[in-house]
Order: sequence, then C-alpha cells, then structure tokens
Amino acid sequence: MSPSRTLSIPSPATKRAPARRAGSAAWTGCGESGPCRGGSSARLVALLVALTAPGCLAADADRIPRTNLITGSTGGSWYAIGSAISERTNLAFPGHPLTAVPGAGGISNPARVARVPGDLGMSFLPFLRAAHRGDPPYRRAYRELRHVATLIENKLHVLVADRLGIGHLEEIATRRLPVRIGAGPPGSGEEFLLREILAFHGISYDDVRKWGGRIDLLGTGERADAWRDYHVDVIVFTINEPAAVITELLLTRPSRLLEVPADVSRALQTQWGTSRATIGGGLYPDHDEAIQTVGMPAVVFATEDVSEELTYALVRALAEGHDYLETVHPAFRQWTPLDMIASAGVPRHDGAARYYREQGWIDP
Repeated sequence: MSPSRTLSIPSPATKRAPARRAGSAAWTGCGESGPCRGGSSARLVALLVALTAPGCLAADADRIPRTNLITGSTGGSWYAIGSAISERTNLAFPGHPLTAVPGAGGISNPARVARVPGDLGMSFLPFLRAAHRGDPPYRRAYRELRHVATLIENKLHVLVADRLGIGHLEEIATRRLPVRIGAGPPGSGEEFLLREILAFHGISYDDVRKWGGRIDLLGTGERADAWRDYHVDVIVFTINEPAAVITELLLTRPSRLLEVPADVSRALQTQWGTSRATIGGGLYPDHDEAIQTVGMPAVVFATEDVSEELTYALVRALAEGHDYLETVHPAFRQWTPLDMIASAGVPRHDGAARYYREQGWIDP
C-alpha cells in the first residue's frame, strides 16, 4: 500500500455564527421570561392566548437552528438518501430545520463539518473514525465529531471497457496501458480507493499520465457523461447496489465489472478499515455471478453542538421509516434499524444515544 497521506481542507472563506443551542432562542412572546412578567390580568390573558396561538409553533421551531446535512454530489445516491432523511426528519418540526445539500464526499465532509460547527454530514464510518482520532488522511483530530447513525454499505464498482482487454487493474502496470480513468472528485470515497488500489500495484497517477493516459476527477453525472462519450475507459463508483447508473452504463458500451482481488481487499481492510464485500449476482446485465469488491458503510454524523432534539428525531425517523427508505434505495432491504448503532468507537451524539437507549439497543 502507499504511504499514509494527510488531507488539508482549506478553511471556508466565510463562517456562520455558531448555531444556537436548543432553548436559547430570543424572546418571542412565548418564552418562560420576558416583557410580560408582572402586570395586569389582561396581560396574563393575552399571554395565555399567545401561548395557544400558531405563532408559538414557529417559536418552538426556532429552537432548532437551520441545519444542513452535507451529502455527496448531486445525482449520486447520498444526495437522494440525504434528501429523504431530511424530509422525514422535518415531519417532527413545523419549521423544517434540516436541509440536504451537496458535499465533496466521504473524506472531505468530516473536516468541512468540524470546521463550521452546527451541521450534520454523511461520510464513511472508517473515515469518520479516522477524522475523530486524527489518523491519516487527516492532519489533526476533530474531537467534536459525533456519530449519529450508520446506514447502508457502499460498494466499490470498477467498470472497464471491453476494448482494454484487461481482467485486473494490475494489468495497467504490467502492460503500461495509456488508460483513461474517471473517478470521483478529490475527497470522495471512490477517488481515495482508486488511488490506494493503484498504489498497491505500484501505479501512481503520474505513471498513468507518463504512459499516455489520464485521470479525470469528476462528479457522478460528469463521470457518467464521460463514459457515454467514450472519453474514459475505466470508471469507478463507491455506490449502493443495485445502482441504476451502473446498469445504464453497462448497457451503453461493451464493458464489465472487475473484482477487487483478495490480497488487495485485505490490505485495504488492515490499513483503512474497509470490509470485504460482494456485489450480488444477477443485479446487473450479463453479471450472473457475484463479484468480490470492497465496501464501507455510510454514516450520518454531526458536531456535538447540533440540537439534541434534531438528532433524536432523525434516528427515530430512520427507525420508523424503514419501509419508506426501501423506496428511496433498494439497498435498505438488507439494512435494519439496529445497524444504526455501529459507531466504530466514535462517541454518539446525545440525541441519537437517547433514542438508542430508549429502544434498549445500547446500555443505559
């Protein structure tokens, strides 16, 4: 494997003011103290009327600050899943406080969320653990990060055009092929895994370029377009199976999915905490046999200052909305709400932990 690398995420140009904690909203006429203290019975009647008015729902909603859920690129499964999670979570609040927004990917999101506290994000569990501990590829520990819920496993899909005539990525080195590879943007899970797999075989990005090839780091939609237009011959996705985009791209050009050899999988597991995974047979056209690859579970995380009510509502929405989640992505058919508690040693957010304790899933 290649030497450990560190990741440097530039600080945002502007930062939001720190998110208000629940219960710290300014006086709105429905609080526990304020200008109505004392005074005539008429004022008391007015206060009682105000307490039952619809406006107090807005005040209660204001107790939950507007919060982003940082996902993946638009067109990818994370953005769709994050949007569904936000939609279901917001059913618990009149103010719709949670919004899914695109993000750079599994490696970048923990650093981004930690540096601008008050948001939630999606990443892979091994990267969340590394970010919390300060292990490579992160330059420092982000101790304020908290685990919220572990979701479905994302699996590496390596799609290769038949015209290359290769059965393993190692052949790129042995034959010094001028191969054109499409991967995710810097900070994405697929780009990270591609780099590490190539490095295991002694191949660097510079080697690929030296042999007349290139590496294009693209978002999900751009990557698919590059494949359709014959601009790349190898394309990688870390995605939930079965993925409609993989099916469509297999039908676009003569191609096949490559396995990740067992020795490569073991090395990745040892160094990065990935898992040996299987893409089921029959899920994709002309792929009746199972394909061995590597996987990483997706995870929702937060900083410690995110509202406890919000993370509680989020994990409850996930647990009680399993049937709905299956309509968002079929991979949720293999997932159970109990899977949410796997945190790999990262401290759980207080709101999520409260729900898990109520269900008897973790110790009191």
